[in-house]
Amino acid sequence: MSEVAWVRRWFAYNSAARHGYFETLAKLPPAELTRDRGASFPTLLDILGHSMGGIETWIVRMSPVIGESIAPYDGPDPVTLDDLRKYERSTEDQVERFFSRLSDKDLDRAFLVPKLPPWWDEDFTAGVRGTLLHVVEHELQHRGELNALLWQIDVDPPILDWGTFEETHPRSSTGTS
Repeated sequence: MSEVAWVRRWFAYNSAARHGYFETLAKLPPAELTRDRGASFPTLLDILGHSMGGIETWIVRMSPVIGESIAPYDGPDPVTLDDLRKYERSTEDQVERFFSRLSDKDLDRAFLVPKLPPWWDEDFTAGVRGTLLHVVEHELQHRGELNALLWQIDVDPPILDWGTFEETHPRSSTGTS
């Protein structure tokens, strides 16, 4: 399996796991979704939205590397679970477009990241490989945070381990799901 196929597989794993969070959050009362929990972002919806925002932001920024400019999400700011579902569909389409053109050679390329206060005060370059792995790690970090917050309200999080993912999402002939 190519390196791009492996990274794409991780994105597919995170996407499958994310779907479980949508199912779990849909069962909660609206007040639980919007209650400020004092976490990295105030609410369960905010954390999920931030996690997806990280995917979109970096895929859009890296898209010139593959010779295509992928436009950012063109919808309202996600504030409800239904809004987040629309955002997720858009983000998954962006990821699919990006990976459909990404080659193993592209993983060694770099791209310009413009300054974005307050996170960074100057332009810098980043590598495609490292950024894709960062996006995977970023989502895993926030998924763990969602798990902890769900446990605090006695809700079982939709944990998806890699083995179960492999069983339920077999690889296609191209090595992706």
